[in-house]
Amino acid sequence: MPDQLTIQIEFVDADPARPDPAAVTALADAALTDLRDQGFEPQPTYTGAMGGDVYEIVRQVAEGAAANKEIVLALITGVAAPIAGALAERLKQRAAAKPATPAPAAPAPPAVIVIVAGAQAEVSEPELTADELLRRLLAADPELEQKVSVATKPVVRARVPGRS
Repeated sequence: MPDQLTIQIEFVDADPARPDPAAVTALADAALTDLRDQGFEPQPTYTGAMGGDVYEIVRQVAEGAAANKEIVLALITGVAAPIAGALAERLKQRAAAKPATPAPAAPAPPAVIVIVAGAQAEVSEPELTADELLRRLLAADPELEQKVSVATKPVVRARVPGRS
């Protein structure tokens, strides 16, 4: 059986104290449609945890590539970057459609985060490239390349604000 790379996509409430499951599901549905239009095939995944919608995208890894950590990291960022960009675009469209509200007292957490083997990169721009994502992840953890394998399960997490 060939090696597979699995990227998890999580849609979670931006404010767990004031959850809005309908907003999370609506944004997830729209973002998943965008991803399908780009050729991705996200599959729903049951994690046993409450508080969000979780999907996975599985990609086959070419024979022999799994042994080369540099190639594995490039594959991860090559798949994660367009996913993160699509989620950032969808969140940006949603924010633009909302009526203006007073600025919050504390800065909002980043809307999209890519997590690979503990290294995190924030994403706010829809046009994120794989190279830029790789640069951000390596800035967060210069040893990241040594930590990844095809068993690494990267996460692209979208924090969805409520509709209030």
